[in-house]
Amino acid sequence: MFNLKHPYRLTLTLYFLAFGVIVALVTSFINYKISFVDLDEALHDISKSEVSFKRDYLSGYIKNSEILLSSIVKSDLTKEFVLSNDKINATNLFYALALSDKDVMQLRYIDRTGKEVIRIERDSSTDELDIISDDNLQDKKERYYFKETATLKENQYWYSNVDLNVEHGKIERPLKPTFRVATPLIINDQFHGVVVVNLLFGETINFLSFSENFNIYLANGDGDIVHHPDNSQSWSEYFPSLKDLNGIFPNSASNILTSKTFYGPGVYSYSLGDLFGNKDNLKIIFTPKSGVIQTMQNKNVLSALLIALTVLAVSFPLSWFASIMPSRLQLKLSEAYDKIKKNAAVIDKHVMILNTDRDGVIKQVNMCFTETTGYATDEVIGKKQRDLRHHDTSLEAYDEIQALILTGKVWEGELKETDKEGNDLWVHKFITPDINANGMIDGFTTIVQNITDKKNIELLSITDSLTGLYNRYKLESVLSSESSRCERYQSDFSVIIFDIDFFKKINDTYGHLVGDDVLIHLAQLLKENTRITDVASRWGGEEFLIVACNTNLDEAFVFAEKLRVLIENYNFPSIDKMTISCGVAQYINKETISELVSRADFALYQAKRMGRNKVVKA
Repeated sequence: MFNLKHPYRLTLTLYFLAFGVIVALVTSFINYKISFVDLDEALHDISKSEVSFKRDYLSGYIKNSEILLSSIVKSDLTKEFVLSNDKINATNLFYALALSDKDVMQLRYIDRTGKEVIRIERDSSTDELDIISDDNLQDKKERYYFKETATLKENQYWYSNVDLNVEHGKIERPLKPTFRVATPLIINDQFHGVVVVNLLFGETINFLSFSENFNIYLANGDGDIVHHPDNSQSWSEYFPSLKDLNGIFPNSASNILTSKTFYGPGVYSYSLGDLFGNKDNLKIIFTPKSGVIQTMQNKNVLSALLIALTVLAVSFPLSWFASIMPSRLQLKLSEAYDKIKKNAAVIDKHVMILNTDRDGVIKQVNMCFTETTGYATDEVIGKKQRDLRHHDTSLEAYDEIQALILTGKVWEGELKETDKEGNDLWVHKFITPDINANGMIDGFTTIVQNITDKKNIELLSITDSLTGLYNRYKLESVLSSESSRCERYQSDFSVIIFDIDFFKKINDTYGHLVGDDVLIHLAQLLKENTRITDVASRWGGEEFLIVACNTNLDEAFVFAEKLRVLIENYNFPSIDKMTISCGVAQYINKETISELVSRADFALYQAKRMGRNKVVKA
């Protein structure tokens, strides 16, 4: 209680309380005004975080399309098709790659004259893939994408604008946003045509336009609206009655179109054109949703009232004034920012990323890496990337990569590695240096894509399904390569062709299942008893062919004789014993592969005439 005998105490208290009220009101007013300024800055920061995440996704989408085309133009199947017109295997490759990506609407090979040679097309009603017959293939030599792609160099890519799919001069309904990527097919510095993929772009637009905080618009460089928050207002380029960018943002359209980034009151725009590599110059524009603004404003008002009450409550001890400046808004904004960062975990789940020091020692890996390889984080920290290599991949390959990236350059390519269980793991790696403020390399960031499925598809096309040996198609490629190598380096190679004596009798006596089992065991013997440099294949039926590299006729004869004796003494299930007859021929300079195989085949014929279970030289 105040002592009224000392009225100055009451007066001082009233003055102090009045001062406290004034300070509380002024503080609350200032905080309220500042919060409104901070509100726009906070929304701008949130938009920057969101666009960064969306750019990462879009970059991965475009990179995947390039990898798909690169898989085709660099495939031996494609090269063999172009050079020998073996269309079946090339078509199967196109079909398998289109099947592996649900966004592929059309995948084509157009030859150098502009005519379609292969076209895989997804049925819009059933989502099934169709191989278009030769009668329905079209001449595309006058199409702009063929002409422009034909001028590119090897490993360069052409990108279309994002537009709607048009069939027979009419816009397809329902609307199908599309995006085309093309690359030239160049073999031995000769242009042979272009490979074009038409991609469904609808899901990507949906991803780019999704936000809990903003209405998002997409516009091209001409100011046409590609996406509007109200879908019925999208694609103003095709529907002239709809508003374009000037109609929607009359005060900001010019700045949006001419600036890489633009920040205006309630409007934040960013360019995506650098990711596409085309002339579309796509823009993404953020405008805050009204509900988000209202919620944040209400929080500002509540924050101001809380500050006023707090200042009044502690107005007596003046020393407390400076310490009472809380802002609940900043906490809420921090929570919103954390939520956006959590969305970035999607990348961590689907893209393998690891960081190494200058010596290639792994310092950090993400969740996708551990899930894909089976390694726990602490099992790979401290190891080098080369410790994960497959025995088919040489240490020299890793040395060459390390030497390149230490110069500050980026390395990109494919490597065969293994997971924790020792399974084959084919990866596509993109390694970039981490440069510090002094311009020195601190380490490296590696982005890794699992391409094992793609490699398995390629392997299936060159492997005999019964025996696991290479098939005839693969052997023809090996024979061609070996003949070229012999011509260039004046080295030797020979072929051994053999078949099983009286194999028909085995099938007739024991049945075809036993016959198949004999072929499988024979194939295993070949795998175990041929050198790593030799290439064994099933040539057809019960006939096998071995390419013996760096081997002359006499050496090949000795090799074939050892195989003959080995097989003669081997106990095959169900049939016990069997024999083979062999023909051996050495490659002669300038002869064709057909001539070489014919000579070996004739020697095989001679071995059979001489009573079978023999080896005869050509």
